[in-house]
Amino acid sequence: MQEITPSGSLPPTIGEKTSQPRLIIQALIFTGILYLTAGLTLPNTKIGISKPSQTNAILLTSVQNAVLQDVSAHSGLPKSALRIVETQQHTWQNDCLGVNKFGVLCANTTVPGWQVTIVSERQRWIYRTNASGSVVKLAAVTISDSKAQLTSNAN
Repeated sequence: MQEITPSGSLPPTIGEKTSQPRLIIQALIFTGILYLTAGLTLPNTKIGISKPSQTNAILLTSVQNAVLQDVSAHSGLPKSALRIVETQQHTWQNDCLGVNKFGVLCANTTVPGWQVTIVSERQRWIYRTNASGSVVKLAAVTISDSKAQLTSNAN
């Protein structure tokens, strides 16, 4: 005589009962493999102080004028003695444009802008600006001499 369950179906056979634990074990093994392989893929994270997006892109006239004016004012050289030799678009990681000074608080907000390199006969300046040139920060100065070269960070 066959036994009927309350749902109206036949009870599982011995073969069906032994295959269920195997299916559970297989599912656990596949889950473990999937977990391990998913853990090995690296997340797509962005780190760093700034990210250059384009080298020698077209620099706005307002940015050029702001940087050349600042170099001219601090060096005493006329703008005609200065030359922009490199420009890079950057996204700075704070509103200090990555030029942090002791005692100055910087907001952690991304600021699109530029890194601009200017040269004269004996000096090289690296400036950082925001996108419009309304914020200009001196990042580094290099003084070239026929015998020696001095590099200083402008902090």
